Amino acid sequence: MVTLGLLHWIIFPLPTDKLHRPLSTFVYSRDGRLLNCFTSSDRFWRKPVPLERISPNLIRSVIACEDRWFYWHPGFNPVSLVSAAIDNLKAGRYVRGGSTITMQIARMMEPKPRTIPNKLIEILRAVQLELTCSKKQLLEIYFNLAPYGGNIEGIGAAAYMYFDKSPDTLSIAEAALLTAVPSSPSQFRPDRDPKTCLNRRNRVLRYLLDNDVISRSDYEQALTEELPHRRVAASVTAPHFCQSIVAARPGVPEIGSTIDFKLQTTCEQLALGYHGELMQKGINNLSVVIIDNRTGDLLAMVGSPDFGDVANHGQINGALAPRSPGSALKPFVYALGFEKGIISPALRVEDLPANYAGYIPVNYDNEYHGVVSVGEALIQSLNVPAVNLTSGVGLKEFHDLLRRGGLTTLNRRYFEYGLPLVLGSGEVTLLELTNLYATLARGGRYLPVRLTKEDAIAQPTGLLTPEACYLVTEILTELKRPDLPASWEFTADMPKVAWKTGTSYGRKDAWAIGYNPDYTVGVWAGNFSAEGSVAIVGAETAAPLMLDIFSQLCADGDRQWFPRPKGISTREVCAVSGQVAGDDCPERILEPYIPGVSPMEPCAIHKKILVDTRTGYQVCRWCDDKKHTETRIYEDWPPRLAAWMASKGIISLIPAHNPQCRQVFAGDKPVITSPEDKAVYIFRPSVPLQYQKILFEASSSADNRKLFWFLDGQLFSTTERENRVFYEPKQGSHQLMCVDDYGRSSSIIFQVQ
Repeated sequence: MVTLGLLHWIIFPLPTDKLHRPLSTFVYSRDGRLLNCFTSSDRFWRKPVPLERISPNLIRSVIACEDRWFYWHPGFNPVSLVSAAIDNLKAGRYVRGGSTITMQIARMMEPKPRTIPNKLIEILRAVQLELTCSKKQLLEIYFNLAPYGGNIEGIGAAAYMYFDKSPDTLSIAEAALLTAVPSSPSQFRPDRDPKTCLNRRNRVLRYLLDNDVISRSDYEQALTEELPHRRVAASVTAPHFCQSIVAARPGVPEIGSTIDFKLQTTCEQLALGYHGELMQKGINNLSVVIIDNRTGDLLAMVGSPDFGDVANHGQINGALAPRSPGSALKPFVYALGFEKGIISPALRVEDLPANYAGYIPVNYDNEYHGVVSVGEALIQSLNVPAVNLTSGVGLKEFHDLLRRGGLTTLNRRYFEYGLPLVLGSGEVTLLELTNLYATLARGGRYLPVRLTKEDAIAQPTGLLTPEACYLVTEILTELKRPDLPASWEFTADMPKVAWKTGTSYGRKDAWAIGYNPDYTVGVWAGNFSAEGSVAIVGAETAAPLMLDIFSQLCADGDRQWFPRPKGISTREVCAVSGQVAGDDCPERILEPYIPGVSPMEPCAIHKKILVDTRTGYQVCRWCDDKKHTETRIYEDWPPRLAAWMASKGIISLIPAHNPQCRQVFAGDKPVITSPEDKAVYIFRPSVPLQYQKILFEASSSADNRKLFWFLDGQLFSTTERENRVFYEPKQGSHQLMCVDDYGRSSSIIFQVQ
């Protein structure tokens, strides 16, 4: 017998693989609330649960009604089979099968027509199951395979779809209904035929009462409970996030996310309301991301306000779509500048036309400001100072910083982006950009975004120094800002937030990223169709929603702000130059700085000049008559800046030296600022020559009046000191020399290919 049994197991093995079916996926918030759910690959609702999470009411009810000898039989019950056969003969048709729970598992494992040979196979399979599994395991298998109508399989899915609850909380009446459904799932569906289901449920309740499974009071209470008349509508909270997380984890039945349910629904409501206003301006899409700064957890993600908006591609997840960030990357090049000791917050930097081998950056408003403080340059989001600083810190180092900060979409080589990288020549996603800003909130420590509770908690890595991040944060917290939305300008209870906006070229993308010690919020607005709009401006389009979200986050009052790092001190600097104040500086201001790192040069702008009060000329000890002279303080800016500022009436130029003086001064030679030395220009035959002219420009001392330009040894042009010259290029290598009134000269070479 043993040999026959083993031979049978070999020839007719139990197909246990059929007990394992594709599963649905249920995504939960960080506090265990259902966000969204998705059918299995074969379009069924299946949610496996262990027996411990199934209500004892249901277990008792099923065993009493389906197989009361379950714990004692070997897989089949001969008495039940004979009794069922007699009943079927008397009725002249099939009325009941006499199957045990184990036999029902066998039939669910291998569905076959109801015939005597197939019944014998069921018995055989039931015996195999009993020899393979414990009674507890068999019950668990049954409850996870049982059909509950339509595409619902298993008690986990049934309890949710019909009652919106976990199977361990089913009442006696609910358990009675779900006991009845599997015997005829197409007939006893409460969402299809509630009257028939009610009668069937009440018959089950009566049977349980008659067999002392439930008490009279339980029975009467159960009869009063109403039946569900429809399936529970599937939750659709955070649809874009849930879709992306399920796609990354196929086949996982339950995903515990880091999403905060309350915060997510608040963001969805705010985004939907704000979306209506934007659509009137031709802006059809909007995305939001919120990150917990301390853990890196993603707390909310709105990929698009209306998931069902097919016309405007509402199912696209805008939080993961690569887009041009505009000026939103600028804070990070300033942080690098602070860290490397190139700049400090009050230091004045140049905002004048600059030429980088043919690339000439311009500001958003096409205006130049001459000289501005570092803080003003960042707050006003000026392009020229940002490009100059990127060149100063090094394009490669800036690109490396962004890559190490998690911007995976910047996957080309740094020189392919060029200096415009700081202005948005690359593409980033809202999620990764928001997380990069969270690094500023952490004092320079980078953490990857954490999406699920199963994700490992990563150790932070150093990206920037706490001191550099603090200086950037203090600038971005400034309230008197040109990019402050009009609706917030006079809001007294505006939360304290460090924030930056960005608008991409062509006005296709509007960004606003803000942070406080607890949260970082990112908002993007635009069109998934890549259509631009004059209304797409970061400050006006994205910032109001970002600030509204912070108002919700800080509804209980302002949080504790960032503490000043120990490596930050305060010093007096010249109010005009931003350099360490000297004896001749008339006004001084306080500046936070990094001792041992920030620039320490004393102010070189204010100078005492001896002036002849009659002629206005500068005099020296050789031509000073000692009678008609006085000492005056002038601002001595570099020649190029001085000329620009004088032309705008901002300063008076240092007076020229007394022409009657017989003393000779070497002075400063002119400096050619365009072209750059060894620059290479590419001649394009398809472009008209007048559009390919090369700019000749130089800066010279204030005592100079004219400049003489020599190209390849021949006089090319003579100009006033502040004027520029344009040259129609000819192919070849060229030498350019600039000579001033006093014969001082400088030269460079450039090529036209």
